[in-house]
Amino acid sequence: MKRLIILFVIAIFFYSCSKDSDNTIDYTISPITKNGEELLKVKMAFKVKSNETSTLLFQDTAWGQDSLHNVIRDIKVLSEQSSIHSNRDSGWYQITHPKDIKHVELEYTIKQDSEGELTTWDTYRPIIQSDYFHLFSHNFLMLPKAIIDASNNNFNVVIKWEGFPEDYAIVNSFGSHERVQHIEHISEEKFHTAIFTGGDFRIYDINIKGNNVAFAIRGDWKVFQDSTMVNILKKTIVKQRDFWQDHTQDYFAVTLIPTIQERGSSFQGSGLTNSFATNASNNEYLETQGLVYLFNHELQHNWTGHIIKNDNEEEQYWFSEGFTDYYTIKNIAKGNIFNLDESYFINEFNNFIKSLYTSPVKDVPNSEMTYENFWSGKEGMQKLPYRRGAILAFYLDQKIKQDSNGKYCLDNVLLDFKNDALENKQKITHAYFIQTVNNYVNDDFKPFFDTHIENGQLYNLEHIFKNFGFEYTPTSEVFDLGFIFSEDKKSIVSIDENSAAYKVGLRAGDRIISRSYYLDSIEHEAEFTVVRNGNEIAFAYLPVRNAKIPLLKNNQHNKNLLNL
Repeated sequence: MKRLIILFVIAIFFYSCSKDSDNTIDYTISPITKNGEELLKVKMAFKVKSNETSTLLFQDTAWGQDSLHNVIRDIKVLSEQSSIHSNRDSGWYQITHPKDIKHVELEYTIKQDSEGELTTWDTYRPIIQSDYFHLFSHNFLMLPKAIIDASNNNFNVVIKWEGFPEDYAIVNSFGSHERVQHIEHISEEKFHTAIFTGGDFRIYDINIKGNNVAFAIRGDWKVFQDSTMVNILKKTIVKQRDFWQDHTQDYFAVTLIPTIQERGSSFQGSGLTNSFATNASNNEYLETQGLVYLFNHELQHNWTGHIIKNDNEEEQYWFSEGFTDYYTIKNIAKGNIFNLDESYFINEFNNFIKSLYTSPVKDVPNSEMTYENFWSGKEGMQKLPYRRGAILAFYLDQKIKQDSNGKYCLDNVLLDFKNDALENKQKITHAYFIQTVNNYVNDDFKPFFDTHIENGQLYNLEHIFKNFGFEYTPTSEVFDLGFIFSEDKKSIVSIDENSAAYKVGLRAGDRIISRSYYLDSIEHEAEFTVVRNGNEIAFAYLPVRNAKIPLLKNNQHNKNLLNL
């Protein structure tokens, strides 16, 4: 009897494996050098789901980038009597094969198509160098559409990393230190929103309440030691997971790579599946405090963006980006991360206000927040939902505290969002948002929401500050270049005759041949060299003006009132 039971269990095991293999995609990744270029070769195998064709998903346009099919080289189907061609507009490759074929094997190489020194913008495209690689899965690994459909978006992946040196670090959204990876029951969205890196990364494994966070960093940084970033990262994750009452994630990866920038500094990050990928300009101008913000903002997206999803991505950026920004500075100050406190919160919140109220698109209605407009490069468009949403979050935080006599705050609303997302797969819609908020305030929130989010009308900050008892200054110094660029930013179209730019001598019609300034900074001089009447002239000035924009006072009264 025992022998029969064992055989039965074994039979079930083999049946299960066979069934799962129908929905498994196998990748083998290896490095090659061809004609002096570093490439990654991808060998791919999967079971065929149709008689004559198989479609492979590979976006040509994504994350503000286009022509991503250009990174594919030497693609060929290894199966007999098969051919492949691409469709850029639809974002796929299609294989034509014999009717009786059971499996398809193909290979292709990925090539870095950006040239010169690595800049922030280049990081959204594949980076493949002799000493490291850095790619996002949507511009790296193709996915068979039939397997995604047949598995109800619940397929398996096996990745083998072959031919890499023994000391070559492998770190990605699904694990670290692994040369063979088994990824089970993954969806297209989660798999194609992942980071894959390898090479001369230094990996720090951080234990947080029994869960592993792999921090992968490369480069010789000028302004901080690795240990500083490890400590910031650990404290950030602990504070955020405590806030969200969520220590369920057993693995998470954070990557940080250096970029090149001659003057000033820049940094950016992308919240991804089980991970977030960051980069920053590696020069003496980089401020560690900026990376504290970056880490906190992107890690917030584990909840506001990944668990709590927008119903219409750009339409709800005021929430997924604006509320994330608010909780970024709130949690930094509350957790005293990098020794930053309530003064940091007030200063950063004031910067949000100044950024919104001086924006050239400050009163654009929310209906214009589309994918095309967001990635258009139009000045101020990308930051508009961040600032508008962060101020809304501040208002709601204070409103809920006031209406509930301190029993509740905005934290309770966000935890409701998280629970509804997990239990009911609820997404953020405007109606759902208002309905949930109305559980915590005394009067219907819809008119306020429609006025300031839907219609884009600026907030009455004086009224808000007075209503909640905050002390404020009625005017403030704000960043102002003093003129309007031409569309290509190569000349001055018009200039404010009361501006500092005009006072130092800049004029409409000047052709700009060099420029250097810190965006939104009133403490660093803006420097321009222009050509006028055939002569080159250099100008430098502080880009600042006084504006009727109320700001919070950085004093003990306001700190006590914030009660962080």
